[in-house]
Amino acid sequence: MRALKRSLVVLPIAAALTLVGTAAQAFDWDSIGWDAGANSNGSRTFFEDDGEHLYILDNNKDGHSAVSEIEYGSRHLTYWNAGGVNTTRDVNLDIAEGTYVSYNACYGEYDGYKILGCGYWVGDSA
Repeated sequence: MRALKRSLVVLPIAAALTLVGTAAQAFDWDSIGWDAGANSNGSRTFFEDDGEHLYILDNNKDGHSAVSEIEYGSRHLTYWNAGGVNTTRDVNLDIAEGTYVSYNACYGEYDGYKILGCGYWVGDSA
């Protein structure tokens, strides 16, 4: 009986973690135009306003990590994708509907969190 109770607790948690782990690769970059989102030398960022997801793609085999900076309200946040070339990081945010969001794509050294360069800022609403 104890093993049954444990499996009833562990299985839903394992299923949820599996869904979270696969969500990082679920975004289809080809579904948006190249000009959608922000671009930089070796990285690309897109903010999906439906669900407030920030996708960060490392698209250059240059040894640098992809980075995104995002601002909304009084917040300025930096997210890193250190997964390597052709990986996408999905950051699930919680932003109030109608809030103006601006974000950019950058690249840098994950070791030491040093941003080396950025593209242009793009705006959207949550």
